[in-house]
Amino acid sequence: MHALGLDAILIINVRSFVERRLHVEAQLGRFGLRGQFIHDFDASEITDELDRRWFAGGELNRGQKSCALKHIAALGMIVERGWQRCLVLEDDVVLADDFPAGVRAALEETSAQPHPFVIYIGAGGNFYTPTSQRVPGRRIYPASKGRFTDSYVIGAQEAALRLAHIERQPMTKPIDVVFESIDRAAGIQFLWLEHPVVEQGSKLGLFETSLEPALPNWLQGLRYRLERLRRRYIYQLWR
Repeated sequence: MHALGLDAILIINVRSFVERRLHVEAQLGRFGLRGQFIHDFDASEITDELDRRWFAGGELNRGQKSCALKHIAALGMIVERGWQRCLVLEDDVVLADDFPAGVRAALEETSAQPHPFVIYIGAGGNFYTPTSQRVPGRRIYPASKGRFTDSYVIGAQEAALRLAHIERQPMTKPIDVVFESIDRAAGIQFLWLEHPVVEQGSKLGLFETSLEPALPNWLQGLRYRLERLRRRYIYQLWR
């Protein structure tokens, strides 16, 4: 058993992204934690055969395809090893000071939760449970959609369901959209941690995004922080 009650921590990373690798190692190291990197399926390793097997259409670039295949590799490892509480992180994550407490709360509050479910512990998209639905002392809430794939806790049953769907249907959209569609179809419950304990460094302007065109780093960071202020605090005044 890993620290915090997790079976493992898997990290999505490109071999050449050394800065990101050092960043996420330092983030975890603050809490005495280490993760295992998923380095298979860098963009340069995607053969025509892999492309035909897993993807269709022309919407995705090679970076998006690489990210998707790395998440699939993580799911395969989770199924193979029978892990029930595996945390999957992308390499640009910024962990809050209360990250350990948030993870522990998420696991404790879902210990009797019927499977299948996936716990999103990050602030992907700046989505938050309305204040009116929150209960003092409670941190996990059901949601109608997923957050982004920067940080989620998943087990072997849910990973197998995702893989089965992807095997049947080639991907045409980014992996976060694919996972949300699969989870909804497969009856996998979306669960959100409130408040989230992970943010994306790319959204904060710490890194250039490698998946899609983006604003300059400083402007991306400003835009994200303004959106966080609006959705996490101002909107909550009447929700």
